[in-house]
Amino acid sequence: MNNTLDVIFLGKDDARHARLIEALSHLGFNVRRCHELVDVYERYSRRPSPLVVLEAPLPDVHNAAVRLRGIDRGLGIVAIAAFPDAESRIRTLLCGADACLSPEVSGLELAAVLQALVRRAAGMDAEPGDIPANGEPPSDAWRLANKGWTLISPGGRTMGLTTGERDFLSRLVHAPDRKVSREAFYADGADDADSGVTRRRFVDVMISRLRRKATANHMTLPIRAVHGWGYMFAADIKLDLDERAQADDGAEEWRRDTAVANATSY
Repeated sequence: MNNTLDVIFLGKDDARHARLIEALSHLGFNVRRCHELVDVYERYSRRPSPLVVLEAPLPDVHNAAVRLRGIDRGLGIVAIAAFPDAESRIRTLLCGADACLSPEVSGLELAAVLQALVRRAAGMDAEPGDIPANGEPPSDAWRLANKGWTLISPGGRTMGLTTGERDFLSRLVHAPDRKVSREAFYADGADDADSGVTRRRFVDVMISRLRRKATANHMTLPIRAVHGWGYMFAADIKLDLDERAQADDGAEEWRRDTAVANATSY
């Protein structure tokens, strides 16, 4: 399932919002409509979305943008409001919104802004004139190549993976809907509370380093944190044939990485 065009839309139950949602749906977006902020948080908690549109009083928009941005730094947030001046738009952007639009926005303009955020999240915006380092034409999806040791972005950029990173991404892309709980990354036999805490810390640190490494390679990883549960890969990804043949080889290497990480954490 590709959820990169999922949108949680906070707005009033009126004809104008119905037209916007209808336009987005015709353009391929899967819109989940909410009328209250509490519904936005509840829906996002149940099924995270890479895109959120907020039309509400500015204080509510600001609070929601801060909260959602704290949950997922890669989330695309669009604010729709009757901004009285530039200062109010600046404050909204500083709270975490990616774009500020007026209530008169058309469905096509809103869709274009959301598409731009999708491209950013998927790492598809390569610099003009860039030639992929691997010499291959750009793909429309991410790829795991070289038996899973190399991640290739849709724009053709490549990044080598460590053992832990390779197994982490392999588990994500093989899982249903590319979602995996934190418990799935716990070391075998790590049932006690201390081991669980150590494992969560190790996974979170590894993902943070992986994102920084990707940023240094001009890649934006579409890895989403599923709040209070686990992680997901929110984009299309293809597995090269050689990687498929090695799909189950990472478990023992993951356990070895875990043992080393736990040993060095004391």
